[in-house]
Amino acid sequence: MKLFTVLIALYAVNGEDVESRVLFPSEAECSSALQPMQTILETSYDDVAVLCERSTLLSASPRPVARPEGLGDE
Repeated sequence: MKLFTVLIALYAVNGEDVESRVLFPSEAECSSALQPMQTILETSYDDVAVLCERSTLLSASPRPVARPEGLGDE
């Protein structure tokens, strides 16, 4: 089951805490973005934390997709 996953980036700008969120359609896609996002933010900010948090919202239907008509006909 594919669930939406939120990438959460925490960092400070001029002494103020900032939280940014980016929505991904799967935990795998969010995980793939963790290291690049961490690297990007660390070039501009100190004390950066980046994490993925899985939601409870489905990003894809759990029902199988119907086969197109004529599939397998020869």
